[in-house]
Amino acid sequence: MLADITILKAEDHVKYSHEQKTIKILTIGNSFARNACQFLPEITGSVSGCEIIITTANIGGCSLEKHVNLIEKCAKNPDLKPYYEKYCLKELLAMDNYGFITIQQVSLLSFKPESFQPYADKLINFIKQYSPDSEIIIHQTWAYSPKCKRLKDWNMSREEMHDGLVRSYNILAEQYNLEILPSGNAFYSSFDKNKDIYLWAGDGYHANNNGCYLAGCVWFGKFFNISPEKVKFIPDGMNKKTAIFLRKIAAKEINK
Repeated sequence: MLADITILKAEDHVKYSHEQKTIKILTIGNSFARNACQFLPEITGSVSGCEIIITTANIGGCSLEKHVNLIEKCAKNPDLKPYYEKYCLKELLAMDNYGFITIQQVSLLSFKPESFQPYADKLINFIKQYSPDSEIIIHQTWAYSPKCKRLKDWNMSREEMHDGLVRSYNILAEQYNLEILPSGNAFYSSFDKNKDIYLWAGDGYHANNNGCYLAGCVWFGKFFNISPEKVKFIPDGMNKKTAIFLRKIAAKEINK
């Protein structure tokens, strides 16, 4: 599957005052990063003075290992453009001055700390070389729905997957002194508190609109250091009580 490279601007959705805080981000990930960014422009645009510009380098199902392998293949073959058939990662890193660059492990390996290395080291060092002024931040992905067939096949509970991925991402964060976008903690806390607000798509691992909104609020709050409870945007079809609940969960998790 080809990567998706999209540039999303909050200004496409709302009008702003003249005084704005603009943050540019690059996501190096997969469909879980795409889920987290689904409503992020609208979420950001609903808070006065905030603007976000998102450039994505996401490949469905892409692991840290695959992103690193693509870096190495591009170095050997300058004609290879794995991201949207237009770019290698080096070119994307040089494209703009990003405030934040997100990295993550593919969800099916997220709970296995041994799967992160040496690939996380290589990717982080590559980012530091070609975008030295950007802050690298770890996207903590979420555990699957308790109904997910994958968990049943693995004989694993949602709690076990969550505990494993938290441990894996914390190890990486501590090694490099990096911040974490706690989407996974938000999913876990939200579902524990209200199982009627389901967060997953039909496959049991991608996020539905509730989950995308929750993760987007986490990202907004972390990037802007503003409480997600100030967000006014509500996706079509979502009731106000659900939105308020999810914003409160996001706010609590980023303040821990």
